[in-house]
Amino acid sequence: MLELNFKYGDACQSGDDKFVIAQFRADAQLGWVQDLRSHLQQKELKYKEFHRFRHRVQANTELWAKVQQGVFQAEITITNPKPYRDAIILDWLDQQAEPGIDFDEQTVNEQTGQRLIELSPLGIANISPMELVWQYDINPMRRFMLSSDTRGMEFRPATLKQRAGGGLKDALILSARSHAMVSPSERRELTAMALRLSNAPIATRLALIAKMARIFDMDHPNSVEILNEFSDHMIHAAGVEHFKQALSNAGKMVSEQDSKNVDHIQAADMAAGWAVDILLYTGGEYRELAKRFASVSVNGVAIPG
Repeated sequence: MLELNFKYGDACQSGDDKFVIAQFRADAQLGWVQDLRSHLQQKELKYKEFHRFRHRVQANTELWAKVQQGVFQAEITITNPKPYRDAIILDWLDQQAEPGIDFDEQTVNEQTGQRLIELSPLGIANISPMELVWQYDINPMRRFMLSSDTRGMEFRPATLKQRAGGGLKDALILSARSHAMVSPSERRELTAMALRLSNAPIATRLALIAKMARIFDMDHPNSVEILNEFSDHMIHAAGVEHFKQALSNAGKMVSEQDSKNVDHIQAADMAAGWAVDILLYTGGEYRELAKRFASVSVNGVAIPG
């Protein structure tokens, strides 16, 4: 039986539409969560409530130090739709399109949602061999050795956006959660496995797939279904189907749980809110986050600390 180390995540949206997910490993030290709940006399820890009473916590020097140390164990994953939106508008303008006639807000939002999904890790399940050659400089002759089923299940961005709920925020949440499941350093390895280009030992493949296991707060069940299909696709691509039960919780790699019952998710709520505040007070400076938290990535790119 594989030893799983699920990551637990919760999210917060910033005032400028960035979606911030904070995650804690299952083995994170979370004694501070119970201590802080007790100090604030709350049944559930929420950053909004903590922020109201933070001065009371700061007055307790020992607890304040423990809370900061605990919160900054989090891994922060940010999805920012603005670069995608700006690029889509520029594409229209480059074609001499007339705003309000040839394209409008609805058109831009629809295309932005699809682009968010297309360029997220979910795109691994729909990438073509020619795209892989272009992106990763793989010998073009090898593409002819790829089997015809490498595109796997139906993972077209437009389809996934509709299944997620149809709105731009639905696409943003789905994209953000997939980025949270696959770190920038893991994405290349998963892409190679998806296209049968990896000769990694089975133990290495199992370890990589096991890292995708996630438990999120209960706020977007549609994305959970899609992300489990994505996980199944990667399990098949890695050739480790026989280990699926050991890799997952009751056959599912991704699930949601009520934060009231999970200290890890309460900790993630704290960290996500804290990260959004730092972005607000630093003018969106990602490096300031990277100096504090265990890791920070934005749209699939790791930010150095």
